[in-house]
Amino acid sequence: MGRLEKYSKWVMSLIFAIIVIAVYKTFDNFNKILDVLKMIWSALTPFVIGFVIAYIFNMPIKRIDKGLKNSKRQFISKNAKPISIISVYFVALFLLLIIIRLIVPALYKNVVDLYYNVPRYFDEAISALVKWQDKHNITLFEVDKLTATNAFNNILNSIDITQFSKYAQGVVKITSGVTNFMIGVIASVYMLVEKERIVAAGQRLCRVIFKEETAEKFIENVTKINDIFSKYIFCQLLDAAMMTVLATIILSLLKVKYAIILGALIGIFNLIPYFGAIIAGASSVLITLITGGLLKAVWAGIALALLQQVDGNFIGPKIMGEVLDISPLWIIFAVTLGGGLFGVGGMVISVPIFMVIKMILSEVIVQAEARKASGLNEEENDE
Repeated sequence: MGRLEKYSKWVMSLIFAIIVIAVYKTFDNFNKILDVLKMIWSALTPFVIGFVIAYIFNMPIKRIDKGLKNSKRQFISKNAKPISIISVYFVALFLLLIIIRLIVPALYKNVVDLYYNVPRYFDEAISALVKWQDKHNITLFEVDKLTATNAFNNILNSIDITQFSKYAQGVVKITSGVTNFMIGVIASVYMLVEKERIVAAGQRLCRVIFKEETAEKFIENVTKINDIFSKYIFCQLLDAAMMTVLATIILSLLKVKYAIILGALIGIFNLIPYFGAIIAGASSVLITLITGGLLKAVWAGIALALLQQVDGNFIGPKIMGEVLDISPLWIIFAVTLGGGLFGVGGMVISVPIFMVIKMILSEVIVQAEARKASGLNEEENDE
């Protein structure tokens, strides 16, 4: 027994020494290890792209597949999954072609036009502010028109708009990027086709590594987390796309300048709960005020406010359903915390992360309460 304890101490000391050496070597060759990790990441990039595409497309494919399986036509019900996958990819390709053919040129034209006209709009805004202050004999801001205009022009001059098209062409011509994307698309198709097998293999591996009870609990929690993230991401993207289209149409009908830019801005910021709508709406009204005058800005503000109400009370709840099963206070808290820690990306993904944390904490509390209640019952029985 003494020998066994002695050998155990030597073995533990040896393991500890190996760990210390491994840690030292890791930090000593940190740059080399980082280069290797970058190389591995670069090799896996197409599959990461494929996973993201498959994850986003999985939700509509599941819904279409469920509907087609109930079809009375045997061919459709039997081939529901391949038909649903082909349908979703066909729609995605069609929308991508529309964006490239129609929206991108119009958006580019709007951006260039806005860039070249911003100095004039800024000058007009400064002049209007100075006149208003002089008329009412009020000094809200000390405005030196020449200094403000020069400072603003210096900022604009640092941006070379003529290079934008070259940058865009350069990005498109990067063969590796295009190749990675194409491989990613192909990989995403195979991931969706083999989804059940991949999930089953993961579950089998989990049951091999962990005890049966632990494995089942782990699989259950991963399923719930995946359900939260997939539903939230898909619903948010769908809602943002609808808001982009509706906002662009409404602003175009009001003859607001740069309606496409503002519509895209509203859609993108709509991915951020609560704050996104306020930021995008205020920015759109401000740009409309500068480019189209007070009356048009007022009408744009009213129209966007009504659109946000429709989205918040009808479109959002219809799309989201029971996905956002947390109070607005906690959503605001999650978005604020996520934005403070990780910026805009943190604001976008903070809500599903908070929902997962809430789910885990709720389960822990329920289990603790059950154990406490069980303990009290045992004490009562003993008495």
